[in-house]
Amino acid sequence: MKILRYAAILALAAGPVSGSALAQDRAKAEPAGPAGKWSTRTPVKPDPSKIKVPAGYKVAVFAAGLDTITSITVDKSDNVWVAISGNTFGFPPEGIDKPHVKIYDKSGKLIKDNVGLGIFKSFALNEIGFCAENGRTYVGDYSYGIWEIDGVNGTPKLIMNEVPIGDHALGGITCRDGWLYYAVGAPSNSGFSDPDIHGWTDAIDPYWEKRATAGVPALPRDPPCRDITLTGLNIRDSQGNLTGAYLPKGTASKPGQVIKAQKPCGGAIHRAKLKADSSYTANDWEVYAMGLRNSSGVAFGPKGSRFENALAVSDNGHNDKGNRRVANSAERLFIFTEKGQDAGFPDKDGINFVNIKRSGPDVYRGNKFDPTRPNPQLYIGDKPFIPQLPPYRFIDHSIGVRGTPLIVANPNPNGYVNPVMEWDTNNPMDGLAWSPKAFGSTDTIYTAVFGIIDNGPESLRPMWPAIVKIEMLNPAGVKWSIFAENLEPGPNAYQKKENRGGFERTNDVEFSTDGKTMYVADYGELYVNY
Repeated sequence: MKILRYAAILALAAGPVSGSALAQDRAKAEPAGPAGKWSTRTPVKPDPSKIKVPAGYKVAVFAAGLDTITSITVDKSDNVWVAISGNTFGFPPEGIDKPHVKIYDKSGKLIKDNVGLGIFKSFALNEIGFCAENGRTYVGDYSYGIWEIDGVNGTPKLIMNEVPIGDHALGGITCRDGWLYYAVGAPSNSGFSDPDIHGWTDAIDPYWEKRATAGVPALPRDPPCRDITLTGLNIRDSQGNLTGAYLPKGTASKPGQVIKAQKPCGGAIHRAKLKADSSYTANDWEVYAMGLRNSSGVAFGPKGSRFENALAVSDNGHNDKGNRRVANSAERLFIFTEKGQDAGFPDKDGINFVNIKRSGPDVYRGNKFDPTRPNPQLYIGDKPFIPQLPPYRFIDHSIGVRGTPLIVANPNPNGYVNPVMEWDTNNPMDGLAWSPKAFGSTDTIYTAVFGIIDNGPESLRPMWPAIVKIEMLNPAGVKWSIFAENLEPGPNAYQKKENRGGFERTNDVEFSTDGKTMYVADYGELYVNY
C-alpha cells in the first residue's frame, strides 16, 4: 500500500490553530466568507477521507495545525523539512508566523522548530531543497538570497544574495552531478516595469545600483540573460510615462536598441559547482536555462532513467493585466535537457508567441478598454501602435486583428523549448517531484496545483487544489490525470459542509527515501488585499 501524507494547514488565519489573526470584522467566518474581510477563520479539521486517490493508495495526515507552508524536502534520514513562508502576500498585517523552517522525523514528531527564525530576511520562504550529494539543505529566502544548512543542527549560512526587486523572485532549488541549481523569476508580469500593476517601479534596487549605467536610474526592471535587440515597443502608463521593455519606469525604448545581458539574470535557472566550504561568489554562477517567467518546482529525473539529465521546471504564465496584456496564458511544465535552452519569455507564452489571437485581449473577457483599439497604451518608439487590418474580407463576426506585439527583434538563434504540458490559466503548478518506482510509476512527474489568486475568474470546472500525475510516454507524448483531489473540484470553501477537511491549496510534493510515501504541502486558506 502506497501512502500519501499531507501536512494539513487548516487556514491562513485559523484562530485556535495558528494564533489569532486580527480582522476588520472580528466575527468568525466559515470558508467562502465575505471577500476582503480579515475574519478569524473557523478551522477545518483535516479528514483524509475527503481526498480521492486511486485504488491501492491511502491518505493520512502527517502534521496538522501548520500555517503558510510553501515547500517541503526530505533528507537522507527521512526527516521532513517544512518551509513556513510567513506573511506571503502581506495580509493580514499581523498574527502570522515569521518565516522559518520546521523539521519532523518520519513519524511526524517535531524535532526542530524555528530554524532560521529572525535570520531569514524576506517576507516568504518560497522553496526548500535537500542535496543528497553533500547532505545539505538549501532555503530560498524569496526576495533576498539562498541559505545553506548543514544538517538538522546546522545554522543557516548565506551563499547567494543577488535577487532583483520584482514580483517574482527565488523558485526551486536542486542539485545534480556536483552542481547546485536554483530558479529565479522575471521581475515583471510581461516584460515592462509597469507602475499601473507593479508597486515597486520607483524603488531603488541594489541589484541595479551595482550595474549603474550613465543616465539610467537604478530602478527595477527585467535583467535579460542574453543581449536583446528591441522592437521599440513602449507602454504609456496612467501617468503618461513611456517605458520600454527591460528598462526602468519612464525610460522609453527605440527600435533597434540593444539591452545587454546581466548575470544573474531574471527568469532563469542558474547553477554553480558545489563547494565544500560554501564560499560562493558571483562569478561561480552561470545561466543554465532562460526565458522563464515565474518558475517554482525544479527536479532532475531519477538516476538510471532516460530522464536522468532532464530538468523538469514548472512555470507560471502571464497575468492578463497591465499595459502590455497577454490573455489566456497557460501554466506550463518544461523539460530542459542541456545548458542554454530558452523558453522564450516575455514574447513566447508556453507553446506560442504572443502575437497570435489566443494572447490578444478581447472585449468579452470583461476588461475595460476600447474594443476598436485593444492596445491604446502601446507605442512603437513614440508612435501609437495601431494593428493593421489584413487586405481580406472576413465574415462580420471575425473581422479584426488580435494579438500582443513582440518586444524582442532578435529571436534566439538556437531556437526555443516548448513545454511538454500546459495547465489551466492562473492555476500554477508549483512544487513537483519525479516518481520513484516504489510509488508505482516510472517516467512520471507529480505536481501540486496551487490555484487562482487575484487573477481569476474561476473556471467552470475548478482545476485546484490537486496533485496531478504526468506520465512521459515512450517514444513521445504526455498523458496526465488528476491523482489526488477533494470529493468535489475546488478547495474546502467549494465543498458541502459534510465534505470539508481535504486539500486547501496544494503547494509541493516530495517522496520518502524508500519511495513509498508521497508528502504533500498544503499552504492553507489564502487572503490577498491588493
